Amino acid sequence: MRHSLTRVTVDMSIHYEQGLIRESCIVFTVVRFTRCVNERAVCNSREQGLQVSSMKAEKAGGLGTVATAGAAVVLAFCVGFGAVAHVCGGAIAPGSLRARLCLAANVAPAGFAAPALASAATSTAMTAGVAHDPWIATTHPKMGTEGWNWTQLAFTRASNFPAGGVKRYSAQEVKEKGQMWLWHTAYARSVPTIIEGLGKEYSDRISKWKIADYRREWGPNKVTVAFSDISNFNSGRSDPNYGRVINHPDRVMYTMNEFLDLVANPHPDEHIAVQQSPSQDFSEFGLPPLPPLLEELTKHTLNARNFWAAVPPKVSVLHYDWQDSVLMQISGTKRFTIIDPARMQTAYPCVAYLQQLKRVGPGKFERIVTGRELDNFPLLNVTHPDYARHPLAKDASVFQVTINEGDALLLPAYWYHQVDSYAEPGKLNVAVNFWFQGHSLATRLYRTLRENLFINCTEKTPPGIPHPCRDSSTDKPTLA
Repeated sequence: MRHSLTRVTVDMSIHYEQGLIRESCIVFTVVRFTRCVNERAVCNSREQGLQVSSMKAEKAGGLGTVATAGAAVVLAFCVGFGAVAHVCGGAIAPGSLRARLCLAANVAPAGFAAPALASAATSTAMTAGVAHDPWIATTHPKMGTEGWNWTQLAFTRASNFPAGGVKRYSAQEVKEKGQMWLWHTAYARSVPTIIEGLGKEYSDRISKWKIADYRREWGPNKVTVAFSDISNFNSGRSDPNYGRVINHPDRVMYTMNEFLDLVANPHPDEHIAVQQSPSQDFSEFGLPPLPPLLEELTKHTLNARNFWAAVPPKVSVLHYDWQDSVLMQISGTKRFTIIDPARMQTAYPCVAYLQQLKRVGPGKFERIVTGRELDNFPLLNVTHPDYARHPLAKDASVFQVTINEGDALLLPAYWYHQVDSYAEPGKLNVAVNFWFQGHSLATRLYRTLRENLFINCTEKTPPGIPHPCRDSSTDKPTLA
């Protein structure tokens, strides 16, 4: 049976078949590019993905050349086999933007004869009798002749990553080179980055604390405590109607002393952690209101400051955040298992209902399936993948990084990540993070894809038809 998951707008078509995402084509930049060409305006690299102005266009052979280059950029967002048919199918007028797009992909639009293609290519790619390929000196020199699809982009990104999947810099390097250099290096290019020693001033003091020290220093502070029935917080669960729901922990306000009382007397059927506890400025913890050396980068679009504390085992299952993040590790370590969003389909993104836990007693919970939809927890179990159900996961770009005490992780928006927290016996794992909007082009692209490409776990299937979000043995709680 074919399940049609089509959330079609003027921008995108998605086809979902037999539990797999088959193809997706995004053409939202066509309108922007047309406007850019018509107005002979400067195509800003952060807005259009091009670094050409009308002056450069004239020197390179006129606006037709730029249009051909832009068409290839538009085509870069077509995903999967046969996706170009969404753009290149049907009658297309010679010389139109769609025609140039298909030419850039080396695909003959319907109704074009070979001579017409050759003529159009000549008229847009010749300057004073000399062939000009605007891609020849770029990182993708074959763009103009072979086109570009999302799989190529994903593998190219992977090959550009350093060993370990993230960039690494010292706090001193950031101090010397500046915050805007870091923005271009990490967030604008959407590459996770570790800054070693960014929070050393604070970790050197707090990482030595024992439980009694936390009581003395932070005891009266109000924190948000999350209660879960297993150590994998926010994990997906089997549901007879919807195949899968997201188990959301109960969240209650306590003092730090009350949280530590629970830590000292744990119940075997519940797990607790200070999770995403909001703070106005971290002054109650003696921590900085903004990440050191990154104040100007984050303060203008800062959305939230969060305090985190836990005793292992504690796992935040695979998910993405909608905002750019700076996480500063204060005590203990965190292991991030990360998936490159350029291969978003390999994580099997989905929309599922939230199942709210309600703690009615120590180790006892009620469960209520709500009407709230969550789209940032995918189907894939990244540490125990089921390749029979999720074969695309074999092509995922997955890597792990450890964030040590005093270090910081800069994680761009929309990167899927699972977080395992560790601490020595008698100590807490403590971290803070800052969420802000970096406004990079990559973030806008990933947001558009996330909003339009997903498996719908909120719909029921007819009797006898397996639900595409069904549970399996690998979805059952497992400790990573």
